[in-house]
Amino acid sequence: GVWSQQAYVKASNTGAGDEFGSHVAVDGDTLVMGAPLEGSGAVYVFTRTSEVWSQQGYVKGSNTEAGDRFGVHVALAGDTVLVSAGGEASAATGINGNQADNSAPDSGAVYVFTRTDGVWSQQAYVKASNTEAGDRFGIVAVDGDTLVVGAIEEHSAATGINGNQTDNSAPDSGAVYVFQLQ
Repeated sequence: GVWSQQAYVKASNTGAGDEFGSHVAVDGDTLVMGAPLEGSGAVYVFTRTSEVWSQQGYVKGSNTEAGDRFGVHVALAGDTVLVSAGGEASAATGINGNQADNSAPDSGAVYVFTRTDGVWSQQAYVKASNTEAGDRFGIVAVDGDTLVVGAIEEHSAATGINGNQTDNSAPDSGAVYVFQLQ
């Protein structure tokens, strides 16, 4: 019943101001840590074998840029990692939209990575159905085939489930989006 420190974990490329460990997630013998100020942001994946932790992955998003804060939030379930970039600026909506349109600053995005044979690869680029500048889409949770993303500064005055997303009369009221793997 007494807790003891098992490891002291640092990034393989430690740099001043990276904010390594600003958000962490653990599932069994896998540990995921975000470093949102490491360049355009990064996520580090560590695994444990026989009580020894070692770095398994260094993950970057497909379109991350300075200020995106990739890794500001992370979630882990088995071989799936969700990484948010709260400052990402694409005006895309839905799954795997146009990542190059940076007309919605701080709208936020979520990246889904999966592990196969110890290798992490991006599976999806996820945006809100009503992407707008400043929404900060990216507080993440995952359970099995369900992905949940909060946008803490979304402005819709909608109530309940699937309300009117276009009525922006409630600044910073926030919203939650639920996605199901198809």
